[in-house]
Amino acid sequence: MMAPTAVEIVGLVEMAGESPMRSSGPGIGLLMLPFLFCFGLPVAFLGTLFGVLPTLSVAVWAGRRCAGRHVGWWIPAVAGCWAAAVALWPAATGNGLETWLWVWLSGMAALSTVTLLTRWALTRGRPYGTVVGVGLLSAVAVVAVGSLAYGTGLVDEYAPPRVHTSELVGTWNDGRGGTLRLDEEGRAVATGTWGEGGVDSPDERCEGSGTWRFEPDDNPWLQGVTIDVGDCWSGQWTLGGTAGRPKLNYQLGDTDSPDWYVLTR
Repeated sequence: MMAPTAVEIVGLVEMAGESPMRSSGPGIGLLMLPFLFCFGLPVAFLGTLFGVLPTLSVAVWAGRRCAGRHVGWWIPAVAGCWAAAVALWPAATGNGLETWLWVWLSGMAALSTVTLLTRWALTRGRPYGTVVGVGLLSAVAVVAVGSLAYGTGLVDEYAPPRVHTSELVGTWNDGRGGTLRLDEEGRAVATGTWGEGGVDSPDERCEGSGTWRFEPDDNPWLQGVTIDVGDCWSGQWTLGGTAGRPKLNYQLGDTDSPDWYVLTR
């Protein structure tokens, strides 16, 4: 029951972040409901069995052992220990202290929240109904708060910068040695860029010259740049980045879960 709320939170956060394509927002949670209940229930059961219940049991035992009664703050303490142990795996793979800290904090917060909810639900007359009710209310509350934040302008939804043709003229770099030169006469020259195969096909370097044209639109998401350089790419490039640092994005791979080839001016 916590999973739809988590998906909604991620969707709302992604709406404000820079992205090559428009975020689906919290509405993606509705599309993911079948997946969450078909594949999420077994995961939730294992998480409850090996995460939530042991955390609650150890917290109750530690509270009674040390203070003579159970106190709620033992739950975050025990959850933090479990999360620290789990976070050792990314640390061991060489991801560094920052990754370990992020995994530890997010794991502790998630486990503490669910365990505290479980402890509270077990004191109710109908614990399962309580969990379902709280889960539904939390999902509705997240959508309401997020809609209010974006609707009032407290948080702005990301949109690509509006550009003019003159702002596209210049050299664009992919950060891997590839460049694309666009001149004011509509000529395009690619040097060492990636083709349709993307970075997984290092031998498919794309070089050549051709033409380009900008296709403006009142909707910033529909602005496009058509670049015709031999057999390098087929289709349109979209605009991204910010006004001070625009980017050209080209979609590769599956349209449902694409990879992006990004050039920065």
